[in-house]
Order: sequence, then structure tokens, then C-alpha cells
Amino acid sequence: MNRQVCKYNIIRFQPFAETQEFANIGVVLFATASKRLEFRLLESRQHKRITDFFDPLNKDVFGYAVKIVRAEIERIQKFYDFGGRVDANLYAELTRCREDIVRFSDSRVLFCDDPIAKVEQLFDHYIQRSFANEPSYEEKMRKQVKELLLSHNLGDVYKSAVIGDAGRYKVTFPFVRKSDHRKAIKPIQFLHDDATALIDHGREWLSKVELLSRFDFIAPEEVLFAYKTKAPSERAEFDPFDEVRKMAEKLGVTMIDMAASDEIVKFANC
Repeated sequence: MNRQVCKYNIIRFQPFAETQEFANIGVVLFATASKRLEFRLLESRQHKRITDFFDPLNKDVFGYAVKIVRAEIERIQKFYDFGGRVDANLYAELTRCREDIVRFSDSRVLFCDDPIAKVEQLFDHYIQRSFANEPSYEEKMRKQVKELLLSHNLGDVYKSAVIGDAGRYKVTFPFVRKSDHRKAIKPIQFLHDDATALIDHGREWLSKVELLSRFDFIAPEEVLFAYKTKAPSERAEFDPFDEVRKMAEKLGVTMIDMAASDEIVKFANC
């Protein structure tokens, strides 16, 4: 197939307008050259993650919403199959902003040569969270930090080590300054769809640092969280990552985006 420009949108389930919380449930893609519309949705029976998040939502509400949006997209697909042309205006109408239980993210653009395969790939990423189902997303981040430190002659300065002792409290960090064990770097991801899971992940590691500080093993300002989070446009109005950031600032833990490699190296060199 020829490589072509495609627009795609994430399909979101937002049952409670008051909280503006949503869950990703599917992906729809429009291939601008072939005028083909492709999509992938969660099945109605795949409701547990959604209903658990929006407890006490009845699963039938989710099932009915999926049925409606599936029927609408399939209706447009059939229009194409019977000789109609799915154009940009029709796609824009399908994905326009609306006050409804099912909504669409802003349109995004990519290049691909196989729209069907690309929809599956996008679905695996945004709905099945394939990145988090790999051996460990944070393990990939750890390798990135290791390569960064090696490129700045810091590979022998920082090694995986335990801070603390078995008699009181101990934590293993992937990067600890060998000379005095008074500086540590922890790659940490905040890519969770579930706000509670994201906040709990941050609280868990902040609690570890707080206890180590209480026993004078390391000060909070000597700990760096090299983090990865979602782009602002992918977050709901309530941003759980901001809550983690505020807790880190209050404790004194340094937080630096993984993309800011110069800042990470600067921390490691201090």
C-alpha cells in the first residue's frame, strides 16, 4: 500500500460530565487518500476495567454506549462500501466535540501505509496499554538513563544499590552514587489511565523517600524522579500527575522530565 496521511481520534467514555473523567475505549482513523474509515472498539463484555473505574456505574450503560457508537461508525463504513465517499467533512462531523457520554479526542495526524494495521497498533497502545504490558516500561526508562549517564562519563559513578539497612528500612534504587550513597535517581512513569493508580504509584515512592529521610539515609533533595507522563492534551481537567508533583515539591524530591536530559545530567553531576 502507498504511504498516506491519516487522521485519528481516541474514542472516550465519559459517563459523568460533572467530573470530566474519561476512559479510552477505542480508536477511529480516516485515511485521506483512500477515503477509508477504520476503527476498533472495546467489546461490551470488556466492561470490568471501565465499570471498576466509574464505580458504581451499571455495565449496561457502557454496553449501550458502545453499541451506539459502533453502529454509527459502521453506518459510515457501509456508505463507503456502497460507493459513497467518506470525506474530511464527514469525518469531522463524526468526531466533532459534543456533550455526550461518548466523546472523541482532538484529531491527530500520522503517516502510514496500512490503515487497518495502524488502527490495531493505536488500539493496543491507547486502550490495551501495550507499553505498560511490556516486561516493564520503567525498565526501558532505566536503560535510557543508563545510556545517558554512560555518555557523560557517569556510568561508573552511579550503580544499582540499596539505600538504608535491613535493621531499619531499605530501598533499592537503580542509580545510586557509589561514593557516599547520598544521591539517587529513580526513573518513574506516570502514564496510567486510572487516576488512583497514578497517584498511588507516586505516593508509594515518595513514602519510601520520606522514610529513608527520617532515618537519615538520604535527604529528599538528593533524590531525583526522572519521569514520563502524558502530554497535557491527553489528560482530563483534573490532572493526577499535578497532585504527585505537588507532593514531591512539598517533600523536596526533584522531578525532571525524561526528555530534559541536560537537567538530569546536571543533577547527577552536582
